[in-house]
Amino acid sequence: MKTAVPWDRFDLIVFDMDGTLYDQRRLRRRMAGLLAREAIRSRSLHVMRTLSAYRRKREAMGEVMASDFADAQYALPGHQPDRVRAIVADWMEQRPLPLLRDCRTPGAGSLFARLAERHVLAVFSDYRPEGKLTALGLSAHLCVTAEDVGRLKPDPAGLLWLIDQAKTVPARTLMIGDRDDRDGEAARRIGVQSLIRGRDFRHFREPMFRHDA
Repeated sequence: MKTAVPWDRFDLIVFDMDGTLYDQRRLRRRMAGLLAREAIRSRSLHVMRTLSAYRRKREAMGEVMASDFADAQYALPGHQPDRVRAIVADWMEQRPLPLLRDCRTPGAGSLFARLAERHVLAVFSDYRPEGKLTALGLSAHLCVTAEDVGRLKPDPAGLLWLIDQAKTVPARTLMIGDRDDRDGEAARRIGVQSLIRGRDFRHFREPMFRHDA
């Protein structure tokens, strides 16, 4: 039996966005349908291939320094960076928004509402989370992304920034994510406790997430 999270031990609760606050697989299935229709309409796989190449590059850039990260992520062989940026903004930031609410992780709304009364809630994501939070019907006190700090997870730079902004310490911070190699590793590097979706929990309605305080 899973033990309830000891919420009173934490001042800052940090959530990953993609795959944690919503079902990423479900969203990608729906987006795949939109991409297929776009390919038929345009008679081209350009958008699909660009997004696939972009995701592969971001995955490989986990330790890139701040000096070139923001621009380097869009530098794909055989592609114009401005065109890549536009495709990413359209297909990864804007078009998914209307689909997100139906993909929200069960229990996320009630958990956020309860925790916000006594904790600083934050989102630490490799992508901008503000629009997604609004689409999900959620709100956080603080948000930070890879571009803000110049590093992708598992570098803990974003987590350290949130801890500083919340005026707390790693021992009183909890990281909740979906990838142990990214979210969990970022937390471990600075002594933050983590919970990983798919390993420690499936959704926020589980008994371990009750909040009686």
